[in-house]
Amino acid sequence: MLFFLRATFCISALFKQRLRYYKEVKTCFTRQTTLVVMKKIVSLFPLIVLLMLAACQPVVTFTEPQPANTENVPSFPNRLQGNYLSTENSSMLLISDKIITRVYDYDAKVHTNQLDSNMQLHGDTLVDLKTKEKMPVKFEGDSLITHMHYTDTLFVLNNENVMRKLKGYYFLNTKYGPDSWEVKKLHLLRGKLTISRINSAADIANLLEYAENNEDTVPPYKVTITKKQFRKFVRKNGFTNDEVFVRQKK
Repeated sequence: MLFFLRATFCISALFKQRLRYYKEVKTCFTRQTTLVVMKKIVSLFPLIVLLMLAACQPVVTFTEPQPANTENVPSFPNRLQGNYLSTENSSMLLISDKIITRVYDYDAKVHTNQLDSNMQLHGDTLVDLKTKEKMPVKFEGDSLITHMHYTDTLFVLNNENVMRKLKGYYFLNTKYGPDSWEVKKLHLLRGKLTISRINSAADIANLLEYAENNEDTVPPYKVTITKKQFRKFVRKNGFTNDEVFVRQKK
């Protein structure tokens, strides 16, 4: 059940991205090269959806951490450390010197038909027959309401999770495989922390325009890019899928 509830966050984010996608398609026909790329992405979008639904994998990865030829930042600076509340849900983002964690605390509503065979209801308690975990529930018609509280570790600075800086922005690089790194942009301004991804239609079109290689025809795209090209991509507002968090006072 816990897996099912967590998966809803991933799928919800995907549908929000899809709505943004259709809005952004209208703005991507200014150049002939971009038009060609956009046509490819439009035709492949159903496949992108299936891939992301399957595992929430990044649509684009880089062959090396970004920006290239830049030293790693060994720890999160003091100005970034703290607690931040998501503007989209009640989750809290916690940044320490080496780790980013996310704490979820909310009431989840599940229809009784959605319970799998491993879950069994005993009075006002839901029991996981495999783990023997017990969760108190409340009833609302044919649905169950249970309180969820769990912590996800999102980023730990190590050899496979490195941070680099460019022009006031921090870039979180996560290794997915040999020569395959997902990159997110992190920026703090006036108490608002923004974490941005590359997975909108416009982002992909712009990135492939700057990339050294355009050989991939199906997602995920693996991109090789120089530091100069990456800087241009960032200046062109290359990371548009944002999630915003507000710093909480101590």
